[in-house]
Amino acid sequence: MSKDFEFTTEYTLDKPFFAECYDQTSQPAKFPQSYLKGMLFLIFGVVLLEFELLPNGYVGWFFIVLSVIEAFSVYCKRTWWLWRQTISSSRGNKVVFKVNANGVNYKSGKIDRCIAWSEIDQLEQTDLGFILHLGKQRQYVSKSCLKEEVIAFMIEQHAASKTN
Repeated sequence: MSKDFEFTTEYTLDKPFFAECYDQTSQPAKFPQSYLKGMLFLIFGVVLLEFELLPNGYVGWFFIVLSVIEAFSVYCKRTWWLWRQTISSSRGNKVVFKVNANGVNYKSGKIDRCIAWSEIDQLEQTDLGFILHLGKQRQYVSKSCLKEEVIAFMIEQHAASKTN
């Protein structure tokens, strides 16, 4: 493809987009690793109560309740994340997404972010989009707003940036 290639599209940050973003980028909860902190809180609380290490049992009960809340937060992780995004100030904003030979560009409200192809460590393709790995950070791009030639261009540009 030509080095003059440029594609611009626009999408809205709404609940369906946030749901797709979460579903495509989240790591599944692994038992027992995800619940380890909750289990430690529970054990600590029971030990405090059982051995009466403190004059009153309030601290022990606090840790037991905290363990339940921690387990619930792992169980309801998706719902909690979606709810936070839908009440955020970015909800409903339009995002202008550009792809060209230099990289990708997001512009929404006060945010204007340019990501060069060389900055993208990995371009992971999922069923519904791309996950751009930038060090420990990940950015999601939905294929619903992209044309086939843009998808091919993105794959080609990322591959070319890794061979140089």
